[in-house]
Amino acid sequence: MMKRNFLFSLTALILCAALLAGCGGSSDDASSTASSAASAPASAAAGETRTDDAGTAAPNNAENGSDQLSAIADQLLEANPISNQFEISAMNIEYDFGLAAEDVASYKGIKSNDNGDAGLVLVIQPAAGKSEAICEQLQTYKEDQVAFYGNYSEFAQAQSNVENAVISGRDNLVVMVIASNEATADLGQAVDDVMNEYAQ
Repeated sequence: MMKRNFLFSLTALILCAALLAGCGGSSDDASSTASSAASAPASAAAGETRTDDAGTAAPNNAENGSDQLSAIADQLLEANPISNQFEISAMNIEYDFGLAAEDVASYKGIKSNDNGDAGLVLVIQPAAGKSEAICEQLQTYKEDQVAFYGNYSEFAQAQSNVENAVISGRDNLVVMVIASNEATADLGQAVDDVMNEYAQ
């Protein structure tokens, strides 16, 4: 009887191991695909080489969420406290905002994860010569969000906040801020302050 139980247990273990091995292989493939998609960043990893519009190789030393961009984002969050913060990823930069990965050297972004709160702080270091293109695309994003929130009467505050979004860009810095529902500060002044301090 004990031998039979032992054999049943051994058979069950072998089957479980086979199943896990089969699942593990596909899971690893899926996770490596997902992780490579998520890490196909709007900017290349630090130390990698990228090319500019002229095709010249240029070192990319910027990192997503660099200390300077984090400091700018923190300063803007003081004026625009966002509830239930969600950190913007490279995938969001490309698919939600419609920005070309090669146009963005580095970024830091936080948005509200609350339904009906459009709160956003997005700070971007553009690739050389791409500041204007990024501002234009962010304006398109703004218009799309106004139209989206316009479909829901209960999101009137969010729609108004998006309509009053502040987008500002210079050669080395682009900022977009949408007031969170709880924000009361003058976000235009807050954006001007960071642009005067950090932008060229």
